[in-house]
Amino acid sequence: MKITFLGAAQQVTGSMHLVTLQSGYNILIDCGMDYELKRNPTFKEDIFPFNPADIDALILTHAHIDHSGNIPSLVYQGFKGSIICTAATAELTEYLLYDSANIQLMEYRKALGNAKKTKRNNVPKPLYMASQVKDSVNQFVTANFNKPFTINNEVKITLIEAGHLLGAASVKMEVQENGVTKTIGFTGDLGRSNSKLINDATILSGIDTLVSECTYGGRKHKVTLSAEDEMLHYITTTCIDIRGRLVIPAFSVGRTQSIVFTINQLKQKGLIPNVKIFVDSPLAIRSTDVYEKHKELLNPEAFAFQQQYGSLLEFEDVEYLTDYKHHEALMYYTDPCVIISAAGMVEGGRIQEHIMNNIENPFSTILISGFCAEGTFGHKLLNGQPTIHIKNKVKRVFAKIASTDIFSSHPDCDEIFNYINHTHENGCKNVFLVHGDLTQMTAMRDRLGKENIKAEMPYQGQSFEL
Repeated sequence: MKITFLGAAQQVTGSMHLVTLQSGYNILIDCGMDYELKRNPTFKEDIFPFNPADIDALILTHAHIDHSGNIPSLVYQGFKGSIICTAATAELTEYLLYDSANIQLMEYRKALGNAKKTKRNNVPKPLYMASQVKDSVNQFVTANFNKPFTINNEVKITLIEAGHLLGAASVKMEVQENGVTKTIGFTGDLGRSNSKLINDATILSGIDTLVSECTYGGRKHKVTLSAEDEMLHYITTTCIDIRGRLVIPAFSVGRTQSIVFTINQLKQKGLIPNVKIFVDSPLAIRSTDVYEKHKELLNPEAFAFQQQYGSLLEFEDVEYLTDYKHHEALMYYTDPCVIISAAGMVEGGRIQEHIMNNIENPFSTILISGFCAEGTFGHKLLNGQPTIHIKNKVKRVFAKIASTDIFSSHPDCDEIFNYINHTHENGCKNVFLVHGDLTQMTAMRDRLGKENIKAEMPYQGQSFEL
């Protein structure tokens, strides 16, 4: 058996790992979009370093685009096999892929309109269209957590809760070759302990080889307050004490639901008054229904809350903006309020208009609710610049710029170390670090090395025999 690392190798995005059996059977783990390299310009045959028609099965750990975003390209170029994941992942992925196709099409049309006639043939085309998303969705096959799923007479997998996102899975793969059973585990993206809504990750056991995410391999989470205390602080100091507006950039799937649920908990405890909560993200609204539907995936706290109050994410004073005209009307709303909108790193989306509308208001707070990669608009805000350029306008920064990592959906370095150390103590012989930049990976590799745990940091395209 051979494993080849084709994405998220010494970088964060583009997760894609290929397992090739001695029989020639090929299994792909994730098929994500590579944000570091941006998008591929066309439907060229060399988007993938293999022939998609040669892939026999695809296992999808979770819905986020850096893990799922190139699935329609794979299908378009000839992949005919099953896409195996949990039911919640299948539902969320469908929404995310259609959203991705729409964004690509809008960007293409905008670039085409701005290009000179002689240069229009050089404008990068979308990776895929809605029709390719539809074809991909038809190939989804769902599996339940903790129940072995037989792929063929050589391979059996079990999906284990990863705690990162609703339906997110780690994968335990058991392979029979030459009368020997080899077991490899893929963490996918893990969640931090005691997260909102969903259960903590279950550590993979009984594995020979571990492929582990390492997003925060050298970083510790800073916030020590609970999510409720943290959110209560910002709502009180912004919306109640000075009657301002709290603007929260948040990813549509996962982050938004955790924030809204936390505010609902505060409302039900009577800790905040009648302050309007606006959720301005169509994708977040569609995804919210999936969270309400899959009660079996909620953690005990969220399940008990839903049983008592009837809904996790619907409550008095929350308003979901389903129409663009409602988004436009919100620009003229002057009362104290909380506005939650995408995208989380403030790279495009409706949130940029909310930032532009509030950045010069000293009574407003912009609360960055997660990690912002270097170079993104969110990162620039956090750097404390006195002015910003947004939508071709220069704006002075008078609003308070704050950040919190309490809603982070990745474990920090201590949690990653403890996870890997646990698998090592239980017989895991090989460790591969992926899904992290070189600095974070090196920090984790060195820390593991001090405990005599050898970890590889595979580069793009590197293969290992297992």
